Amino acid sequence: MRPALVALVGILAVGPSLTGIGPGPAPGLGAGIARAEPGPQPRGDSGDSGDSGNGGGGGSGGQDDDLGAVTAQIAATRERIDELGHQMSVAAERYNAERIRLAEADRAAAAARERLEAADTAVRTAAARHRGLATSAYRSRGLEQLSILLTGDPRTALDRAGAVDALSRRQRAAQADLRLARHDQTEAKDTADETRASRQRLVDSLAGQRRALEASAAEQHGLLDTLIDRHAELEREAREREAAALRARQAAEAAAAAQAAREAAAERERLTREAGLVATAGSAFAAAPVLPAAPPPTGGSGGAARAVQEAHAQLGKPYVWGGEGPNSFDCSGLTQWVWGKAGVGIPHYTGDQWTAGRRVSRAELIPGDLVFFGADLYHVGLYIGGGQMIHAPRTGEVIRIEDVWWSSFQGGVRPGA
Repeated sequence: MRPALVALVGILAVGPSLTGIGPGPAPGLGAGIARAEPGPQPRGDSGDSGDSGNGGGGGSGGQDDDLGAVTAQIAATRERIDELGHQMSVAAERYNAERIRLAEADRAAAAARERLEAADTAVRTAAARHRGLATSAYRSRGLEQLSILLTGDPRTALDRAGAVDALSRRQRAAQADLRLARHDQTEAKDTADETRASRQRLVDSLAGQRRALEASAAEQHGLLDTLIDRHAELEREAREREAAALRARQAAEAAAAAQAAREAAAERERLTREAGLVATAGSAFAAAPVLPAAPPPTGGSGGAARAVQEAHAQLGKPYVWGGEGPNSFDCSGLTQWVWGKAGVGIPHYTGDQWTAGRRVSRAELIPGDLVFFGADLYHVGLYIGGGQMIHAPRTGEVIRIEDVWWSSFQGGVRPGA
């Protein structure tokens, strides 16, 4: 029995470490969920998951196998959540970029409407002038024109004939003006129609991206529920092993099993909080209308020191896609907010923030610089010195202080420089 229990203790000791439990910030303001940098992780051999909740039947070897399968399922599920989190971060920044394009489309559509209104007014004015001159010309044609020439004072006949000719020239000019005005009107209408269609395509695209993000949030929530169940199962298995070890008077094995059970319970509580934050982010995102991006705010001054100070004030607030404050943020929304408070307006999109200042290397970083991650620039944080940053990590988490993700670091940007 003793060798099997020793092997069990080894499994219990390894199991919780696969879930991300370990040294890290204590729960509280800005602590978030302890987790390694997102990215592909080695996938363990989960084997045949079988019935992982069958308790104490089948001997200690079978029980160890069941527990190992649970920990492998936990690792695989967490890996999928990390992969999904990266995909959602990329999609969220694409959504932000589309909102900026929608704002540009709105401005273009407004300009096109103004041009069309001006063209309509020009056509009405030209048409009215043309009608008035046409009426006058009609009255001066034929016998009336002959009468002008043959009656009255001969000395003024040429003046009257010149007036008739001038009227005719004005009529022809009015016809040309009307044709030009109608041509401009047609072009203005075509432009207005195209800008409206382009805007609608963006709105449809944003709606599709919204549905995709909401579906991803639902999947993430389901995966978290699975993890919660698996950790409850892990805790139950560990408690059973603890009881068995106590009956066999194996204090060390019982202590290890009790520790594993406590860690599984703590992780389950963290995951429950994370699932609640995911649900909150999803509902907040679903409730918000699809709107064009607002102009970058610039509501203060003070430069980098003010940006860092403002970032500290946001610790503990939840991540929500498209969030730009004051109650929730996504990653680029947070950096836009804090630098806006420092008097520098930057767009709400990582791709645009990458070009919103002077590029700096890792060795040149100072507090207040933006730090970017991933070849696709899917994430941004605010450097605060000492190799640390404040950032809004992703759904299910809160704004927190964390070590800079050096392995995926792409570069820094100093806004306003």
